[in-house]
Amino acid sequence: MFRLLGFEVKIGMGFILFSALIVFIYPGSFGLWLAGSLAAFTLIHELGHALVARSTGAQASISLGFMAGYTSFRPSHPLSTRQQMAISLAGPLTQIVASLIILVAMGVNPLSPDSLQSIPALAIWWSGLIIGALNLIPVLPLDGGHLVLALIEPLTKERSMRIMAIASMVITIGTAVVLVITRHNDLSVFLVFLLISQIQILQSTGQRPATTFAKTVADEREAWVSHSPRIDSRALSPWYRAHQAVRSGDPNTAARLILADLRRPDRPRWVLPPEASPDALAEIVEALPDDLPVGNPMSSQVLATVLLRCGQTRRGGEYAASIFEVYPRSSISLLVAVAAATLGEDENAISWLEATASIASHDSEISRDALRAAIDHTPAFERFRDRSDYRQIRSQI
Repeated sequence: MFRLLGFEVKIGMGFILFSALIVFIYPGSFGLWLAGSLAAFTLIHELGHALVARSTGAQASISLGFMAGYTSFRPSHPLSTRQQMAISLAGPLTQIVASLIILVAMGVNPLSPDSLQSIPALAIWWSGLIIGALNLIPVLPLDGGHLVLALIEPLTKERSMRIMAIASMVITIGTAVVLVITRHNDLSVFLVFLLISQIQILQSTGQRPATTFAKTVADEREAWVSHSPRIDSRALSPWYRAHQAVRSGDPNTAARLILADLRRPDRPRWVLPPEASPDALAEIVEALPDDLPVGNPMSSQVLATVLLRCGQTRRGGEYAASIFEVYPRSSISLLVAVAAATLGEDENAISWLEATASIASHDSEISRDALRAAIDHTPAFERFRDRSDYRQIRSQI
């Protein structure tokens, strides 16, 4: 691990093994030049992503793995379509421009294959210009695919990833068929890599299998305890799937899962269990933008609760208050009261408890018994027990 231009760069064992594999497949000086050029241009490519991501206010880091690099970034606010497209384009364009500059400086015409007479020039041409251009093909998981994904996401919402995965598979399979018919098999390994990635993306975005709510809760608890669920992860909460994404080094996907869940129009059929550790949840929260959108009430309430569980009390309370402005429910006002009490803002906490009591009589989302139990078992309210205004509020619920 090292830092470059202010970015943390992690080199995985897969990156080293892939470089060694290139040298093994292409023995001699060409293999060495190709391995070195691929390593250098992969880093240049990811720096392009990272620099543009940072220009939007995001915090970015780079990971180099087998056959690919990856730039993860934490935006400070929800990114616009234009910003997402700029980040996707920055990597391959930086790679292409850098390779063109190097080739021209070497006296090589990059548009004329006949001028690629030296081994270094050929290695740089392939690893810089050609691979950079291939990355602009509009299929996932290439940058061209993410460019199209950013364009269709405002229209197709949570279905965008699945739609793009299916379209990518159709294009990839169609291309493979054409290459087989024309006996051009040079890109077969590349196409197989794309297809495997696309199948994985499609599986992760499929419809969740139908199951009873009780079984869903039990499966969710078991997954957080064992960290190796026995069922398809699509049947689990977006928080667990985000946890899996973070563990695999993909915080951007983790953030996408949580934000997509907030946009769901229907009521979620999952519960985040107490077995989800604050440390694991904090890693997911770290990937989310600073400016959190308010979505469907249940998912938003879970996010506010997670913030409190992670120790981000001020942020959790403010987010819960913003939810309350849209969905004035007693369970949400209670979260704001908990945050205020935890921060030592006693009068503010009492005011929010009063709001909770006033709403409770006509709030069909939570029973009064559940509200009373939640209030009675909240340690932050313990010091209020002897206050007359607190006892009056408690009696009204």
